[in-house]
Amino acid sequence: MTQSAERDKLSIFCARCGSTLAPLAQSCPRCPDALPCAVYAERRFRPLERGGIFRFAAWLPPTSVFDTEIGPVIVRHEGLAAALGLTDLAVAFSGYAPELGARNATGTFKDFEALPTLLYLREHGVDAVVLASAGNTARAFAHAASLLDFAAYIVVPESASARLRIPARPSESVRPIVVSGSNDYAAAIRLAAAVAEHSGMASEGGARNVARRDGMGTVVLEYARTQGRLPDHYVQAVGSGTGAIAAWEAAMRLVESGAVSGAPPRLHLAQNAPFTPVHDAWTRGGGIEAPGDRALQLRRIGGLSAPTLANRTPPFSVVGGVRDALAATSGRTYAVTNAEIAACQALFKRRVGAEIAPEGGAALAALAQGVARGWIHRADAVLLHITGSSDARLEREAALRPVPVWRRVPADLRGALRALAPDLERRRG
Repeated sequence: MTQSAERDKLSIFCARCGSTLAPLAQSCPRCPDALPCAVYAERRFRPLERGGIFRFAAWLPPTSVFDTEIGPVIVRHEGLAAALGLTDLAVAFSGYAPELGARNATGTFKDFEALPTLLYLREHGVDAVVLASAGNTARAFAHAASLLDFAAYIVVPESASARLRIPARPSESVRPIVVSGSNDYAAAIRLAAAVAEHSGMASEGGARNVARRDGMGTVVLEYARTQGRLPDHYVQAVGSGTGAIAAWEAAMRLVESGAVSGAPPRLHLAQNAPFTPVHDAWTRGGGIEAPGDRALQLRRIGGLSAPTLANRTPPFSVVGGVRDALAATSGRTYAVTNAEIAACQALFKRRVGAEIAPEGGAALAALAQGVARGWIHRADAVLLHITGSSDARLEREAALRPVPVWRRVPADLRGALRALAPDLERRRG
């Protein structure tokens, strides 16, 4: 890729001051509390005549594409809509269910993030990346990195390590770092940042990664492509809330393109009670509270049906973050219980026939609450995003292979860095 090719495709700007940033920038020097945003030279909405996520290549950062079946799928099911009392319900099924046309290899919408991110990094001369995950992101990046033979250092809490199984032969370039005895995603995030700093490797960036956000935003693009409009409501379960930011940004891009009329959909974001920092902050009217009793938080996380939704440090208050997305769309948030999640997983299986992950059950439970409270009306156009399918089905059908653990480290940050020091020094050298 030439520099002029990228300049012709997109520019990166600060969400606060509008300054032009470097292609891989994760923050603005003048506005560290703001997200970077991509603006594409192609302002028209022009999906390509191809399948998969790269149907929307014009609005994804890499200039290259990858031949893949991974991508968003929009389905309608009258039985599910009737059970909820709705007449205009579309489901974005971002898991693995070939009978619905969904063939996301690791079973969640995190597949939409990984390939664009790694291709974009490679185009800029980056040969290794460090990231943290509570499970789903790790699988998606391990799979994409194995396909591309891209060095990926993936930090996960031990509670998520069993899910590091992918439907491909794992590349030796994929190097999982497991935090022993931990179920704390925030601790994995801190360690990943420290590993990147001490090794000189690139950090994947999380919500600050424009390739990641724009990859997830393709769900809204697919709805617009197939339905010719935007929904009135967008419903999703969230941990960090990055997917909600992505949906909001994609909707704004569509409106600005003139491809659709109206406004971005109202966001409805679900979290698994009793650990609901985004819901608490939005309903309270402030920011994310200080951690407080960390042991109590971790006990609550340990009892969740959907532990991948338990992010203790979501990008809530940053400019362009979750709070701004909720404010701009007059959004709503929800706290749903394990019992509600289980009931909605069963409802989806009964009505649609596909098995969904707890995160999908949380989103469906939030939708049911929204209808019951009168926040979503019978004839409103609703896009329900089921962000993942059941691991059990992948285990049965996808021939998953375990990704060997590269290093196990203690849970305290200093101890973990001491354990990794020889490897990081070799990488830096």
